[in-house]
Amino acid sequence: MTARRNPRLPAPVWYGTTGSDQDVAVSTRCRIARNLEGFAFPWIASDQDLAEVCRLCAQGVASVEPHALSITRPVTEPGILPDLVAARYASFRWAGMERPGRVHIAPDGSWSAMVNEEDHLRFQVVLSGFEPAAAVSRCRDLAASLGRRLAFVRHPDYGWLTASLTNAGTGMRLSFLLHLAALASGTALMEAIEAARRMGCVVRGAFGEGTPGTGAFVQVSNRCTWGPDAAEAVGRACGAGRYLIEREREARQDLIDRRGGLSDIADASDGARERVLRDDLHPLELMHSVSVLRLGIATGATPGDIVRTGEWIAAAGVVAWTHAAGRNEPYERMRRLATIRSGLRR
Repeated sequence: MTARRNPRLPAPVWYGTTGSDQDVAVSTRCRIARNLEGFAFPWIASDQDLAEVCRLCAQGVASVEPHALSITRPVTEPGILPDLVAARYASFRWAGMERPGRVHIAPDGSWSAMVNEEDHLRFQVVLSGFEPAAAVSRCRDLAASLGRRLAFVRHPDYGWLTASLTNAGTGMRLSFLLHLAALASGTALMEAIEAARRMGCVVRGAFGEGTPGTGAFVQVSNRCTWGPDAAEAVGRACGAGRYLIEREREARQDLIDRRGGLSDIADASDGARERVLRDDLHPLELMHSVSVLRLGIATGATPGDIVRTGEWIAAAGVVAWTHAAGRNEPYERMRRLATIRSGLRR
């Protein structure tokens, strides 16, 4: 089977560009949630209202980016839902819903906007590596541009209103997808994660809320979006991300300094490579193997392009998602495995 990305979808920016601290930080995402005035939140709105929200949001997005690709839900085109999720253009939650909705994707793959997920409109910028300033700046610019074209509901005391109180206020979540393989190999991972939580952050599985964790890939984000602490929340998320990056580097150096060091990492990476190329792995075994491969590349124990591993992580994540959702989709699993195998052979 030949690995091939859906030709309709732009290649995501975070798949193919180099970012800061990419040895540990896979990607940075900034997401802003907004809701339209005069409409109930998606979970209680009628299908007629949701369709009207889709129409209004499409007009707003088109005025900001007339060449954005628009995909309507329910999605009938075979294979495109997993591609949307793998690219992180759409969330697992959005992909699992059937009611009227849309996703709009920038032609350069730098941002997307989901319509009728938990909120009427959720737009996000995903960049490679640890790039909080750039991600926040681009997302805020997008919010300002859309806000000049769409009437978003705002409370004078509480800020932007959202379907969940945890997102009200700024509506912004800044998150980092981190690869903590060395910490996960010892006993220090939970201690490091608990420290990040004490800094006011949320730590979840690799693809956010409700997704399976692997121990090595985690997503850390700000907890607070409203009230007097909201202004500092993004800074605390950056601090927690930086803290975890430095702790992971220390743990990696400890591994390297042990007897065997890089040779042991190289052997583990070679073994993971052979398993991926040869075996039909369980979804969590596949994610673990990708983790070991990425650690080998990041430490220089084995050759490879660290940037390409982002697509491998996304492919393994989609396989884990379909498995966790109880879906028996062998073709989809083999297609994602082919993506990873193609990258390894290259």
